[in-house]
Amino acid sequence: MTASLATLPADHPLARFEPLRPAERVLLRACRHGDIARIGLRRPREALPENAVRTSFLAALALQNGAHRQSRRIQLLGAWIEGRLDLGECEVPASLWFFRCVFDTTPLFDGAHVRGALAFPDCELPGLLAERCRIAQDLSLNAGCNIASEVRLQQARIEGDFNATRLTMSGNDASLPARRSLMADGLEVGGDLRMTEGFDASGEVRFAGARVRGDFIASAARVNGPVDATGARRCALVLDRLVVEGDLRLDQGFAAAGSVSAKRIRVGGDMDCSGAAFDRVGDAAWGEGVSLVLDRAQIDGALRLAGLQAPLQGASFTGARAKVLVDDVSTWGERVVLDGFAYSRFGDGAPVDSGFRLAWLERQPGAHLGEDFRIQPWRRVIRVLRGMGRGSSAGTLAVRREQRLRRIGRIGAALPGALRWLARLAHAGFGALAGYGWRPQRLAAWALLVWLSSAGFFALAEQQGALLAADRAAGQDFHPLAYALDLLLPGIDLHEASRWPPARGNGAVQVWSEAARVVGWLTRLFGALAALLLLVSLAGWADRDRRR
Repeated sequence: MTASLATLPADHPLARFEPLRPAERVLLRACRHGDIARIGLRRPREALPENAVRTSFLAALALQNGAHRQSRRIQLLGAWIEGRLDLGECEVPASLWFFRCVFDTTPLFDGAHVRGALAFPDCELPGLLAERCRIAQDLSLNAGCNIASEVRLQQARIEGDFNATRLTMSGNDASLPARRSLMADGLEVGGDLRMTEGFDASGEVRFAGARVRGDFIASAARVNGPVDATGARRCALVLDRLVVEGDLRLDQGFAAAGSVSAKRIRVGGDMDCSGAAFDRVGDAAWGEGVSLVLDRAQIDGALRLAGLQAPLQGASFTGARAKVLVDDVSTWGERVVLDGFAYSRFGDGAPVDSGFRLAWLERQPGAHLGEDFRIQPWRRVIRVLRGMGRGSSAGTLAVRREQRLRRIGRIGAALPGALRWLARLAHAGFGALAGYGWRPQRLAAWALLVWLSSAGFFALAEQQGALLAADRAAGQDFHPLAYALDLLLPGIDLHEASRWPPARGNGAVQVWSEAARVVGWLTRLFGALAALLLLVSLAGWADRDRRR
């Protein structure tokens, strides 16, 4: 039977809806021919007989099967959907495509199984309830779709893509300070999840425990967390325990008013936040608040945090892991928690100079630099810089770390109080002489200074008669440089010190002779100490990071 605008036969499965409205007859005819039911070209402003479709009729049309089902796709343009479209717990054999339609009541798809796609491009809806819904193809809330209240997709499963490009979730109800605009905890998406090209949500957006087998793309999205009764800004985007098998992109101007929480997130590719604005209005990180939380995140590719619109304030990376870290001068604000943050190298364009990395480390919370000092962030930076061939930068950071440890009282803290000063003195001396093993070349400079200084003293002592040749008959000449070098080099005998022992005498000669003995002893002591420190430095025995 062909579709017409005539009255339906009494035995027709939709005959109970007679008399059909004009828009319903257009829809029925379009379904029979697999066409789009063009009720209007724009969103209707009000319900009229010529544009209104009853949801009971629409549901019956979507659910009919067997010989009466002529099309596997319902396509409706420019209609007013009157009443609640209730397909909860139903098996829906057709794809449902609504374009520029207005729903006056929130559609219900909880527990439904849609064997095709479900699409609402450029529609206006009060909300969408689709918890535990299974959609065999795509879910589209795109192309200017506007949703006034909540979208609930908890535990839903979408086999194709979730397309939310240009979705606006207005949330103008001021009576909802704890508003959540999109709740998709436990959602599964078989393809990509897209919130791009002007996605704008007023209220918390949640994907906790969700899984996306493709890419999660929120480029240029804007998410505005609600403000509670105390005036505190709540979380804008919750991605805790999210698993993304592809890339996660919060880039190209992504903006969040409120914090972004991504605890224990797992990303198979890169996490790209280039050009993002975290806490864009600056109130989420007030006091002890945070702008970005990546605690225990696992990112198999690169973590890109370069070109941010504002530095991260109060960000936390506790226990996070990334293969590559890409950052720059725009990235880091204050109170950045880095304890346990692991990465293998700094990416292209990321600064590797010691000044930048030292300033980064010193942006940690004050407690982590003082009484609750966290050494892991320092070890990680030093190890990565050394692995990248930046030994000089790594050494500078290691020296500054040791100086800080001594300044906050960590050196010798395990010793009895009476001995702590000795440990700190030795620690300071090791730093001055050999840069804690990172600057062994300093020993050469110190040795040269000691050699020349002692040689000059011994030359004066010899002139004062404090050094006399052991064999005067041989007519030996005194060589102060060789004499000082003989004392300075441990284990090497140049036979100069033995040929010119300190003389015995009275008065000024005795004073110079005793001084020569003391200076000689000090020169020998320095030589032995320098040799020991050189061995310790080259062997790495004092290197905290290498021992780790």
